[in-house]
Amino acid sequence: MTRHHKKPRAKLLRSLYIWHRYIGLAAAVFVIMLSITGLALNHTEALGLDSTHVESELLLDWYGVHAPQHVTSFRAGPHTITAAGNQVYWNSMQLPGLQGPLVGAIAYYDLIIVAVPGKLLLFTSGGELIEQLDGAAGVPAGMQALGTTPDNGLAIHAAHGYYRTNADFLEWQETDTLDASWASPSAPSDELLKALQTAYRGTGLSLERVLLDIHSGRILGRMGVYLVDAAAVLFLLLALSGVWLWTRRRSSARAHQRAIDARNREAPSGR
Repeated sequence: MTRHHKKPRAKLLRSLYIWHRYIGLAAAVFVIMLSITGLALNHTEALGLDSTHVESELLLDWYGVHAPQHVTSFRAGPHTITAAGNQVYWNSMQLPGLQGPLVGAIAYYDLIIVAVPGKLLLFTSGGELIEQLDGAAGVPAGMQALGTTPDNGLAIHAAHGYYRTNADFLEWQETDTLDASWASPSAPSDELLKALQTAYRGTGLSLERVLLDIHSGRILGRMGVYLVDAAAVLFLLLALSGVWLWTRRRSSARAHQRAIDARNREAPSGR
């Protein structure tokens, strides 16, 4: 091959080397991101990613996690029981496994009783759940209000009438009318409302969800998915160009070695 034909090939190889380096630099950013998020997601349970919630206002706004505009609160002794969205809070602490809406909440002897559809939950004054009562325990269906009678009985206004029971909750008596002091909603203080909104938003987005979306590109919406697709194409180009360049270098090295061997064979042996 003449020198004239070698120059375009050498220029092409130089260009490919340059582009290979640039593609490698661009791909490195995605490799680092995918490696870090992939390693973290592979150990979700050990790292507690599914139970760790994001508190960043920027991320919460980005995901559209907003605090509910309306909350329902009941005063129960020194405590405030609140339903915000589908979550129920003891003061500003979420009650796990309990979902609203709230029917009512009252202080009853040394207990705090919380009523949600189909259930009465009995708490200590410190917020420890000690018992759940449902229809199997005689709790009337279709609860609409919770209260106390003048003789300290527990009163319930249900779908089919009024019911009362005593402190042991063993027997429910139905009655047409009932003189009772019914629990009524009250507005939480501004300080508590702010704490509830922060708590509600803080449980709305897990760290696992964010890492999954970063890993897949969904955190940027449809454009992010296309960006990850572009990264996959970059990886493919990087691999193909790397293999091609290695093959050309290996071929050139062999051709160069053959030329040297040929010259050595043609050269007269000196004495």
